[in-house]
Amino acid sequence: MKILCVPVGPLQANCYLVWDDDRRACAIDPGGEPERLAEVVRQEDLTLEAILVTHGHFDHVEGVRGLSDATEAVVYSSEGVAPVLKGAKDCSVTGLAIPAVDAGRLETVSDGSTLNVGALRVTVIATPGHTPADITFEIEGHLFPGDLLFYRSVGRTDFPGGDFAELLGSVRRLAERYPPETPVHPGHMQSTTLGEELAMNPFLGGLNVDG
Repeated sequence: MKILCVPVGPLQANCYLVWDDDRRACAIDPGGEPERLAEVVRQEDLTLEAILVTHGHFDHVEGVRGLSDATEAVVYSSEGVAPVLKGAKDCSVTGLAIPAVDAGRLETVSDGSTLNVGALRVTVIATPGHTPADITFEIEGHLFPGDLLFYRSVGRTDFPGGDFAELLGSVRRLAERYPPETPVHPGHMQSTTLGEELAMNPFLGGLNVDG
């Protein structure tokens, strides 16, 4: 499995391209610059089969339609994010309207859903807190939590629907399910591991984890 991080948009959100040995790929959170992302897909000689969306804030979804149109990739999101991808306003304080995705290429997933992208197996975990409809994608032992958890920080919970207690509960759920060495590829900033964040992240102080 290969992972390529491409920061996009004015907030430099991390879009991840993940592919197998046959170069069948998914994109996680294309938050802008869809033409640039499509060019990277071409340069890497990838077949983009899926676009995975962790949550509905504009900096993670603004490029979804453009990239899906360019590649015909199917878009997967939680039920709560689907209205945003259909052209409703995003769920942050910006209230920006997002270009609507072709309804024929939009599918919803929920906690425990699995899908295959080439040889890669993707598992969906509900991880509310940053927004109520947040999901994390686990791909071959790597976690892509969007804005739930960052390197030495966590996602904001002062947007509509944010809940810090829920966020901590979601981090706890991941930590109880996956070993400390599990790589975490967040929506902003550098990658880290679950164990590092449990030990070093000042926002997780006092988080009790069984497992």
